[in-house]
Order: sequence, then C-alpha cells, then structure tokens
Amino acid sequence: MEKTKVTYEYFLLGESVPVRVAFNDKGMKMGAEVPNREKGELVQDATYLSRLERSFEVEKITEQQFREKAESMLGKSLE
Repeated sequence: MEKTKVTYEYFLLGESVPVRVAFNDKGMKMGAEVPNREKGELVQDATYLSRLERSFEVEKITEQQFREKAESMLGKSLE
C-alpha cells in the first residue's frame, strides 16, 4: 500500500493561535492541529480549517514561528 505524503502549512489565527494544517500529496487539507493548554499538547481540531477560511485575522507563518508560539502557549517544548 502506498503511503500518503503529508506536507504542512502554518498560520497564526487572530494574532494568538498557531495552527498547523496538514495537506495530502494532492494538496487537499486533511486536518489541523493547535496547542491545547489543558492537555499540554497539540491536538487535532478540524474546526480550525473553517475558522482559518472565515477569519480576517489570519497570517501565514513559518514552521519555526509556529513552534515558538505553540511552545509558549504550552509552557514546554514540542520535542
């Protein structure tokens, strides 16, 4: 069975929420991950896909910026 290649793009929603969006090898959105303070980890939350499309406050960011924002929100490293 052929494995699907996943790529990511990173966004900042509303100047505060870093969002990582996963795309399949055909460029279709597969899901989104955001930091969850209560769980202390990244969680999948597909509702952010529509939030990104509807919001006027969306900025594309780098992977490093995503990591820094997420780690700041979680209070720990993503490693």
